[in-house]
Amino acid sequence: MEFGIALYDALVSINVPHEKAHAVVQALEKEMFDRLATKQDLIALESRLTLALTARVGAMLAASIGLVLAAIKAFH
Repeated sequence: MEFGIALYDALVSINVPHEKAHAVVQALEKEMFDRLATKQDLIALESRLTLALTARVGAMLAASIGLVLAAIKAFH
């Protein structure tokens, strides 16, 4: 990770000991890995949301058609 290397170099350049700079970079990388979404995470979420939205729209459409048919039958 280039960001980690740049951060390490920046910390060392301001006289942070190598061990502490390394620990900061490791902690940051772990936190980022644990908390940030990857592209694959976002693609999976998009798929689940698309499926849920499609199901809801289909249910609303079926209910609407049922109401229209019931109204037509009631008025004939």
